[in-house]
Amino acid sequence: MSKNIGIVCEGPTDYIILKELINQITGEENQYMQLQPEDNLTGEYGNGWKGVWKWCTDHAGILKLFMKDVTPQLDLLVVQMDGDVSRKEKEVHCLCDTTTCELKGTKNPLVCERLKNQKCPVELPCIAHDALPEGYIAHLTILVLSWLGQKKDVCVVIPCDSTDTWVAAVYDKLENVERIEDPWKSIISKGKDYHDIRIPGHKKRLSVYRQFASGVCSSWEDVKNLCISARKFESRLKKCWGS
Repeated sequence: MSKNIGIVCEGPTDYIILKELINQITGEENQYMQLQPEDNLTGEYGNGWKGVWKWCTDHAGILKLFMKDVTPQLDLLVVQMDGDVSRKEKEVHCLCDTTTCELKGTKNPLVCERLKNQKCPVELPCIAHDALPEGYIAHLTILVLSWLGQKKDVCVVIPCDSTDTWVAAVYDKLENVERIEDPWKSIISKGKDYHDIRIPGHKKRLSVYRQFASGVCSSWEDVKNLCISARKFESRLKKCWGS
């Protein structure tokens, strides 16, 4: 049976790929609502991983009511954050056991002055999450669920290094593709086209990602074979779907 699904993600290209994949995995033509980022990217939270963070923390206490009050009522919430956030962003490691800071737990890492004045004690790579890509996936999954709670109707997805990795897995069939940093710049957008798909101005365009989404869906088994993040996403989604 199809469901009404809300998606909280880093950007509109992620939304395109996720909704097509969810249909592929579930075998249903579901209905979707892009909760974050808002369509114009200039809404309350902006885009990117910080927008996901802010959305989750602001809705944590009212999530159950929020999902019921939305029209149509949401059956499932999918939250996406790219694995590269764990790789390169100090804020998400603020509460790690390896981090020593007298402000720990008392300041919102997104507005901490120590990060702004470059006195943040977080060291990267964090030794608590350096098992690639499994460490990044576990780290960010736990972080998101620490905001939203272990709810059966919340599915967290952490593509590693990003959803672009799943695209590269389809078209280039690269071993250890999840260990390649920033595949958009290092692989996909290096030329004017990528496997005969035009990349205008090296920019991420929705029209391009609609083509990529089709490719990822049609070769999803290949993506899963190459990417543990894809396998974990499908497993979590199916678990949420059947709950």
